[in-house]
Amino acid sequence: MAPKSRRYAQAAFEIASESDTLDEWAADLDSLAIALGDEDFAALLDAPQVPMAVKTDGIDKVLADVGEQARNLAKLLVTHRASQVAPAIRDDFRSMLDSQRGIARAEIATATPVDDALRSEIVTRLSALVKQEIRATFREDPEILGGMVARVGDRLVDGSVRSKLQSLRQTLGRPASIAPEDR
Repeated sequence: MAPKSRRYAQAAFEIASESDTLDEWAADLDSLAIALGDEDFAALLDAPQVPMAVKTDGIDKVLADVGEQARNLAKLLVTHRASQVAPAIRDDFRSMLDSQRGIARAEIATATPVDDALRSEIVTRLSALVKQEIRATFREDPEILGGMVARVGDRLVDGSVRSKLQSLRQTLGRPASIAPEDR
């Protein structure tokens, strides 16, 4: 997490926790990240020749469905020329929320597409392994040849054919050790 985005996310998380509006803030930060990430809107917000009043009016109009405090965060980001960190703030906030709720995010790569039943089985086994509820995203990566590679937080679970072949290659490449009793 970037330090700047982390500070903003932490402040938003504390406000949301105190007011019991964590889910609302999560949704608002999604909207903020999308709006401030829009190329045309970002160009307007970053333009030095555009008066701040026009920028804040634009934020109020574009983010009309977002809570007032989240709109104020958007205005603060624009004032400090930090609107580009909105997606990182959203991501940092989501990480804090997941951590509080005991949820781990997993990125799972498989060599070929997997059906819903196998996805469910993979998620169930990973959940048991890390002892947390898992929210997973799947992607295909033909380079792993077969099996899967899962990243859960800072843990890597590598059940790929490619890593097994590399391990076998290393094992076969090493000179065999002779046990003392065989000498």
